[in-house]
Amino acid sequence: MAASWRTTLIRKSKKKANSCIQDVEQVLKYFHGLRPGMQEYTYEHGRQAELFALEGTIPIKFRDVTYNIPVCVLLQEGHPEVVPLVYVRPTRSMVIKASPYVDRNGKVDHPYLHKWNYKSSNINTLLQELCKIFAQRPPVYAISRGPSSSTLQQSQRNSQQGTRPLGSMSQNPPAQGSITDESKKECIICMGEEPNSVLIPCGHLGLCITCAREVQRNSKRCPVCRADINQVHQVYES
Repeated sequence: MAASWRTTLIRKSKKKANSCIQDVEQVLKYFHGLRPGMQEYTYEHGRQAELFALEGTIPIKFRDVTYNIPVCVLLQEGHPEVVPLVYVRPTRSMVIKASPYVDRNGKVDHPYLHKWNYKSSNINTLLQELCKIFAQRPPVYAISRGPSSSTLQQSQRNSQQGTRPLGSMSQNPPAQGSITDESKKECIICMGEEPNSVLIPCGHLGLCITCAREVQRNSKRCPVCRADINQVHQVYES
C-alpha cells in the first residue's frame, strides 16, 4: 500500500514528486487516522479532476475528551505550489457546525491557507493548526445520544485496519450543548440560547428559534432525526 500511494503521487506530481512525498510522509507519521488515496473532485466551475487525497480523522481535545474529526485534504495539481483543499466530511450521525473557518458545505477556510507558501508551508502544520481551532470551535456535532453499536463496531474496524487515533478511544464529535446532558437547557446548535422551538412534523425540541429557522432555511432537515422540516414553531414556557 505504501509503495502504491508513492507511485501514484509520483505520477500525479511529476517534477515536485519528492516534495509531495515528504509532505505526505510527515502527515502520516503524526496523524495516524488519515489514509492516502485518489478521489474525483468537481470544482465550482464544473471542471472535474482526480486528486490525491488524505482522508480520515484528526484528533482534537474538547472539554478534556479526545474526539476524532473527519476531514479530507486534497492535493491540487501543482502541489505544493498550489494550496491544498480541505474539507470536513461528517458522517451520517453528524451535522456541520458552520463557523468563520468551515462553511456549510464543510470547506475549510483558515489563515494558514491564505498565507500558503510552498517553500515553507506543509500539510502537517496546516492540520496542527486546524486541530487547535477545532478544539475551540468543533466543526461538527453529533445528533445521536451516545455511541451506538455501529459506532463501536466502526471504531473496532478502524483499529483492525491500522487506524490509530491519538488519545482516547474514537468517539463521536462533541454535541454542541451536549444532547446527552438532559440537565442543560441550551440550544444544541449555538449553545447560548435556551431551546424554545419545535420542528414540525418530527416534533423534536432542542433548538432556539433563531437556529431552528436557520436550519429550516439551509439544510431543511432536523439535526436529530434528519426528517424534512415543514414548519418551525416557537414554544413558550407556561
